[in-house]
Amino acid sequence: MELVRRNSAAETEAVGAFWRWWSVAGTGLATAAVMTGMYADLPEIIGAMVMAIHPKLRWETGPGARSRHRLCVSGGGDPRLRVLAERWRRAAPPPTETWEFAAAREPRPGMLAGTLEGLEQPVDLGLARVAVDWDERRALAELTVFHPAFTGMGTHDCRQAGRLLVDWLLGEDDVQRWVGAINVTRADPRDSQPAAVVPEFFQAVATRNLDPRWTMREATTSSGHRVIVCALRPLRWVDHPLLDLHTAVRISYRRTGDDGLPNGEALIRLLHLEQGLDSLVGPRGRVLASETSNGLRVLHYYSDSEDQNGRGSFDRFARSRQDVQVTHAYDPGWSRVQKFI
Repeated sequence: MELVRRNSAAETEAVGAFWRWWSVAGTGLATAAVMTGMYADLPEIIGAMVMAIHPKLRWETGPGARSRHRLCVSGGGDPRLRVLAERWRRAAPPPTETWEFAAAREPRPGMLAGTLEGLEQPVDLGLARVAVDWDERRALAELTVFHPAFTGMGTHDCRQAGRLLVDWLLGEDDVQRWVGAINVTRADPRDSQPAAVVPEFFQAVATRNLDPRWTMREATTSSGHRVIVCALRPLRWVDHPLLDLHTAVRISYRRTGDDGLPNGEALIRLLHLEQGLDSLVGPRGRVLASETSNGLRVLHYYSDSEDQNGRGSFDRFARSRQDVQVTHAYDPGWSRVQKFI
């Protein structure tokens, strides 16, 4: 059995310490700072408390959607850090008229009216253009970002500018949902469009993909056995960031045909076992995919690694059945089911 990486007690305590400080002093200090523009040592205080949760987490403030201001703690697209940021957000007090909280950077399309400083040369973001190469089967886009200033900049700065631009256009979570790759170029692609219109494309994408659907694919092994793969698509870990524990449930069945697939009595038994497992796990976990071939069905579940009852449900199910085995692995980002996308 693989070891499961859980959030340490130090991380959990750091999250609690942050919100205790916020309730007692932080909210007043932050409100006064954003109203007067006088921050004093507040950025260092907040930065130290966020880094105590994890050194690679980052934070920022900005306009809120329902409150006047938003405090955001971000993992920068790293699935492991996104779990921590989400736990931080869920431990937050209820939003107020003044403050709301986010675990990922929200879209900031207004940034297109500004200039990105701090690179080899200023970048007027309003001049950026983006080419979108959309893969309908995978429901993922490859973006190519062009800006006239890139001709005088090094590759690192071009990439940094391109990434920031896409994050501001779509928001951190939508980049994870819909973007498979971000490229930069020093020549304007033939099919590029102004950066400002790119969010409309992805709003339409989100509308078309509101509800994941079960799909089925078939293949053949080198030994001639058929393989049936069922998977929810599109698979997007960012919609369930706390489901970071992968559990593979392996169910053996009697091969009932030359192709190695179950039929008749074996198929009915598999369905009953799956229904029993679903009832036992309940809302604590989600099955995202299954593989069936040559006497074995593998169910791919995800649950919260902090939820011992969820993990225990799978273990109890396996202990009572000789033909069922389970293995657990810490897997934020759902890398173990990416092959099904």
